[in-house]
Amino acid sequence: MRYLELLERAADLPVVDTKTLRTWGGNARSLSVQLSRWTRQGKLVPLRRGIYLLPAALRRARAPLEYIANLLVVPSYVSLERALALHGLIPEAVPVIQSVTRARPIELETPTGTFQYRHVKKSWFFGYRETELASGSALIAVPEKALLDVVYLSRGAFTPDRIAELRLQELDRLNLAALTRMASGHGERIEATARALARWIRRARRA
Repeated sequence: MRYLELLERAADLPVVDTKTLRTWGGNARSLSVQLSRWTRQGKLVPLRRGIYLLPAALRRARAPLEYIANLLVVPSYVSLERALALHGLIPEAVPVIQSVTRARPIELETPTGTFQYRHVKKSWFFGYRETELASGSALIAVPEKALLDVVYLSRGAFTPDRIAELRLQELDRLNLAALTRMASGHGERIEATARALARWIRRARRA
């Protein structure tokens, strides 16, 4: 495959991956050599083994970083403070793209940003949906699950002072029945913290 052919076919794709390239034909060994050469020449931007971006000037498709995060580690969904910020539940921007995965934990430093993946067991891998973003969509935790993921992946008790330190805002966006329902059956610590969060949020709404 020539590079111009790659550009014609891939300019509208959010990422370039070897699995897709192989479906376009050609020798696998030759393709591997070409990908290495194009990466060295700056004609492809490597994100992880087998996953690339075209240089920004040649890329017509603009994939959100959250979508790219879904692709770099499968299965995964964006959660924790990154998702809370996307939902408008905390005031701070979160530069690291944080995700939850059933695979091993890993942090990936790429030219487009830092992608962090936290491991959870299979029974905790739920509570996400495909969410529309400015330039595409991605699998992102619903607000209640993003908050519970913070609890699940943290240590210690969530006292009222610790909950206040989360700096939660736009509290009407949280469904407290869904919050406690999602926590049900996942251990006393998670269930108790969900109840504490619900009590704190109700008081904060009345304040």
